[in-house]
Amino acid sequence: MLRCNEVTRLYASEGLRRAPWRKRIAVRFHLMMCRSCQRYVKELTSIGDAVRGAAREDPADPERLEALIQGVLPKAPPPRV
Repeated sequence: MLRCNEVTRLYASEGLRRAPWRKRIAVRFHLMMCRSCQRYVKELTSIGDAVRGAAREDPADPERLEALIQGVLPKAPPPRV
């Protein structure tokens, strides 16, 4: 079974897309069992959705997007491993 730090690193770096199918299955299995990683993935997904939504609203304003990124990301607590 994978450890929490490996699962969170794969999700944060989007390395899961390039991972072999066995590793992707192992990550899914880990997420079925680990509530901490489930919460982390949910938070990471919602942050990404918020940033993408802000980029769609006004893509011509990179300063606004950068302010959103700086405002959101530091508030996200590091994953507990």
